[in-house]
Amino acid sequence: MISLGTLGLRLSFLLWITAFSGLLQAEESDFEPRMVLIIDDMGYNLAKGEAALALPGAVTYSILPYTPYAKRFAQAAHESGREVMLHVPMANTRAKALGPGALTVDMQRDALQAGLNEALDATPYVSGVNNHMGSLLTSMEEPMSWVMETLKARDLYFIDSLTTVKTVGWKKAREAQVPYLKRHVFLDHQIDEAFIDGQFKRALGVAERFGFVVVIGHPYPETSSYLAKTLPTLRAKGIRLVPASSIVNPSIKRYLTERAQNKVQLAVATQVSSEQQGETVTD
Repeated sequence: MISLGTLGLRLSFLLWITAFSGLLQAEESDFEPRMVLIIDDMGYNLAKGEAALALPGAVTYSILPYTPYAKRFAQAAHESGREVMLHVPMANTRAKALGPGALTVDMQRDALQAGLNEALDATPYVSGVNNHMGSLLTSMEEPMSWVMETLKARDLYFIDSLTTVKTVGWKKAREAQVPYLKRHVFLDHQIDEAFIDGQFKRALGVAERFGFVVVIGHPYPETSSYLAKTLPTLRAKGIRLVPASSIVNPSIKRYLTERAQNKVQLAVATQVSSEQQGETVTD
């Protein structure tokens, strides 16, 4: 048996928790974590690209420069109200072929910036840039500073694909005050539906925890088929698909993360309230 004083303290704590839960519940009732979904490597294959463009919702399309269908896909994405990015090839550590428009380690500042500007000029409706490959160049401070100078001058954002743990890309963006995001989840580096499904569910978990998630996939038939079935269910899961530009601002990222953390606090407060109710009844 517990004393009346102890019971009173527990009841007071329970009332505080209940009130706190109510306030958080009211604040978070309309909150939806955001998902940015980027389809990379657009431009070479017509059928695969068109299937990706047929996906529903605010998908962001990242187009390789100077590819056969680059302008066509950029135009189609823009006309459908979706966002266009330039998927800039950058030097990698495995000496893989980069394709046209690549930024390489032997480029000096003027050549690198001229090449990037020419690729941007050749692709219409570009709002931002992310790196294609780039495990070498994105780890190099000086070239990435030159990239950010160009993006800053053109009022574009940068998304670090995080192809290496040594990347300084997003850090250089932050230093240059270029709006940026970092990739959280690669969707399809194994091309089968079970793996893609597991990665997508992982992305949902990141969104719930941090308030937003950045997902990168590719125009593989398996990926497009999976997303065509899954994207229409996002809102029912409480996740909003948004273009990259809508959350690159630092204050928006902070806001989304704070809201997600409030939601976690609400869950904890609700659990404590439930446990306290149980203790009050059984004592």
